[in-house]
Amino acid sequence: MFLHSLRVRLLLPVLALVLVAVLALTVVLAIAQARHVRADAAQSIERRTLALQSLFGVTRSIMLDRTHDAMRLLRSEGRKLGAASLGGRVTVGGRASNDLVLGSVSQANNFALVDSVTAIAQGTATLFARDGEDFVRVATNVRKDDGSRAIGTQLDPLGQVIPHMRKGENFYGVVDILGTPYVTGYEPIFADSDARRAIGVWYVGYKTDLQALSEVVDASQVLDSGFIAVFDSKDKLRFHSKTGATVDPAQIARIAQETPDGWVVSREEVPNWGFTLVSAYPKSDVDKAIVRQSLWIGGIGLLVCALILGLQWGLIWSRVLKPIQHLTTVAEELSVGKWGHTIEETELKDEIGKLARAISRLSYSVRVAMERLAKLSR
Repeated sequence: MFLHSLRVRLLLPVLALVLVAVLALTVVLAIAQARHVRADAAQSIERRTLALQSLFGVTRSIMLDRTHDAMRLLRSEGRKLGAASLGGRVTVGGRASNDLVLGSVSQANNFALVDSVTAIAQGTATLFARDGEDFVRVATNVRKDDGSRAIGTQLDPLGQVIPHMRKGENFYGVVDILGTPYVTGYEPIFADSDARRAIGVWYVGYKTDLQALSEVVDASQVLDSGFIAVFDSKDKLRFHSKTGATVDPAQIARIAQETPDGWVVSREEVPNWGFTLVSAYPKSDVDKAIVRQSLWIGGIGLLVCALILGLQWGLIWSRVLKPIQHLTTVAEELSVGKWGHTIEETELKDEIGKLARAISRLSYSVRVAMERLAKLSR
């Protein structure tokens, strides 16, 4: 009975129309939200990447200025000792190598020059001696992990510096020294008799102070579970996000290297550093954002639907159902001979008004007919 009532038949089309509109709006806004979330993630990555690239650039520029100053000091102090030449065989750090002689002073295991330079300019300094095609540290204050001086170690034969030294060219830039990045300067040392073949290398460098960079990366987060990470030239993870859901170094390294399904991974080289910036976020974060937004939209839509139905119900009750209910009562009472009713709905200008006026005329006609019948029966 309820399903066949007038109120249900009037409200159901409105309800169906509103629900379809809410559903369509939810789908459209969900698609738009997906684009918006992806665009926001891309913009967030771009802003952080630009900030990090700027920090790298400023750090390198400042430290290179210091490196050039320190190199000038090292060369000046070294040349005060005299012309450079290769000496006899010596043992440095347990390794046999040629000696480097400045004037008449052997530099093998002699740390006076390098320590005097770093006492003024700070940083690190080294003297290399050529041994065949290698360059061996014969005097240095670069330290190993155990704290000892790194004498007897050689310039990385596979690194970016040694080709320049073999060609007799200067090199300034970021170099990995014993596992730590340094902003460095390398200049070849020539004997007076041969200005083309380097017999050794002047070196100065500063361990990179990347505290500001570390703080920026630590606080970086892409969506809920994304991250930003910095890898060095040997693919060693140097810095990574420490907020959000993905903070485990092993997991970050795996995602950066393997680019698993379900992740959006982007890479960008850091000029002149050999570092790589990796930004990544799971596609599920976008899906979650879409679901949250859809639930909000659906909830708001249902609320609007309830408000519309409430308003529609109020209008239907006051403008349709209530007058019809009154007219129905009048008609039923007329059928049992009761006609003394006041029908206010006759003032309405719509179809219900027409019906009310028809019932009013019917009531009048029935009353007149009944009165005549009563007179005749007397």
